[in-house]
Amino acid sequence: MAEGMKRVLVVDDEQLILKIISDILAKEGYDVLVANNCEKAADLLKTTSFDVVLSDIKMPLKSGIDLLEEIKNKDPNIPVILMTGFASLETAVEAVQNGAFDYLIKPLDYGKLKSVIEHAADRYELYRENTRLLRDLKELNTNLEKKVRERNRELENTLNSTIESIITTDRDLTIVSSNPKTAEIFGKECRGEKLSWLFQGINFDTIIPKILSDTSYSTKHEIRYEGKFLEVSLSPLRDFESSEIFGVIATTEDITEKKKLEAQLIHSAKMSGVGQLAAGVAHEFNNILSGIIGYTSLALTRGDIDSIKKDLRIIERASDRAVEIVNKLLSFSRQKGEKFQVSQIENVIDDALGLVEHTFETEGIRILRSYENVPPIRLNLGELQQVFLNLAINSKHAMPGGGAIAISTKLVDDFIRIDFSDTGVGIPPENLSRIFEPFFTTKTIDGPKAGTGLGLSVIYAIIERHGGRIEVSSEPNKGTTFTIFLPNVQSVARASEPDTPQRNNPSGKVIELRRKGNVLIVDDEEFIRDIVKECLTSTGHNVITAESGEEALDLLRQNHFDIMFLDFSMPSKDGLELLREIRAIDRNANVVIISARPEEQLPGELSDEGSYNIIKKPFSVDQIQNAVSRVLGAETASR
Repeated sequence: MAEGMKRVLVVDDEQLILKIISDILAKEGYDVLVANNCEKAADLLKTTSFDVVLSDIKMPLKSGIDLLEEIKNKDPNIPVILMTGFASLETAVEAVQNGAFDYLIKPLDYGKLKSVIEHAADRYELYRENTRLLRDLKELNTNLEKKVRERNRELENTLNSTIESIITTDRDLTIVSSNPKTAEIFGKECRGEKLSWLFQGINFDTIIPKILSDTSYSTKHEIRYEGKFLEVSLSPLRDFESSEIFGVIATTEDITEKKKLEAQLIHSAKMSGVGQLAAGVAHEFNNILSGIIGYTSLALTRGDIDSIKKDLRIIERASDRAVEIVNKLLSFSRQKGEKFQVSQIENVIDDALGLVEHTFETEGIRILRSYENVPPIRLNLGELQQVFLNLAINSKHAMPGGGAIAISTKLVDDFIRIDFSDTGVGIPPENLSRIFEPFFTTKTIDGPKAGTGLGLSVIYAIIERHGGRIEVSSEPNKGTTFTIFLPNVQSVARASEPDTPQRNNPSGKVIELRRKGNVLIVDDEEFIRDIVKECLTSTGHNVITAESGEEALDLLRQNHFDIMFLDFSMPSKDGLELLREIRAIDRNANVVIISARPEEQLPGELSDEGSYNIIKKPFSVDQIQNAVSRVLGAETASR
């Protein structure tokens, strides 16, 4: 059953009634199960959950009233709708009084039937949602009460039980006491040390005089300690009778996991970049489609084969460009997590800028490149594409009247240096020190280029994650330069470049097979079936097509096929499930998966279940013919 689909049980001893109601409700999007007596209905209710039960009252052995009683004993909230003839209307009314949701009079008004079913299903869904919310609210209240109790514990219990490190010092900042959590976070009790030795990066010279003179003063800082992210709160330690300040109390929480969760949330900033690309990508696709449609129309009117071939080559180049844009978008938007590989930084930059360069040119922005011969480095492809795309978008916003973006790379000591400059309005000096702060933005809240303030903080985090650093210099009305240093690290476990399938046969030769074969094509898209069939029948193969998994299995039981092309994503039957059923019928079946999904979204069990190859959509004629040739055996001959 599809997610979100509501399930209805229909019970009636008349098969025609069951068929009519089942068909009507199925068309309305319900998952419908039927039973022709109360006993079968009761068995279904034991193993399957339903949102609505629709039952006739008058049936052999047990009546709908009996079934109503059984259902109410199991779950009094399941809505039960009873059907009755005029003769038993009084019984139906009595049933409603005993817990039935509603009743319908035969012959049924199917409009009312749909309305009552919808109302009943909605009410049951609301009941379940309310139940869940009440359960969650109870859990939240329980957690809240627990936290309140913890906050009210005596000082000794707090020191020994808190999830935070609590450190106290004297007025000279020598650590006097610490709780057990301190040793867990810092790996030592810290007593006798200076607080300033423990917390590097905090300006104690400025803070401590205020803490030791003002009982209400407190301050909070985020620091790094041996790979951990720590949040430190500093406040006065005072005698509550005399109010005399005699030291400092430092409360420290390990927020490393919290920072990881924040990193996942900040991924939304990446998607914001994709949104800003939408107009440019749409423009590119409209141009490409205009070329494809135009040259297709021309080819249909041509009288000579050479002109038609020329038009088709132009259409093929336009299609290749569309595929390239889609692949770059998928590469950018896909979250790569911890996956690093060895690659040329110039390729990463060009892939990112390739998404926007055409649009930038139409707005008067030139992109200039100056790449030195630098070695490949260890990097996360998707993350660094995000860095350069975000920088490009920021530069575009800084150059509303047009301008230039210049990118250069060179090797400096043990780092690859990338300079990313623009000729825009620049960054005011007072903002330079804050531009990498999360949520800091100078863009207007309501303007068309409103910012979240996450873009540059995300860039900073990504560069830091790569072991590098980023610097910025800017002059108002002259431009801005971001300088990125990435370590010259060239090793990564199992680093490899993905194979790029050839869309065309570069040798210019036609594949001649030793024998012709029987081919089955399974795809729910008619034009996909037609193009593959046309491709293979033109070279002498016997081709049969199927538009569903069920049809394919029937054909396979009656025929032998040398090779099958199987669309992985079709309605009604999962691709992996269908592949297993094919193997059950013919364990030696040669199956080629055709899929529009990215390869990492396909299950790893495909090869185990009998798929020897995967062809990604969009595909070329050569890829189909090559797949057949590998099965049937091939020789090549000149055109």
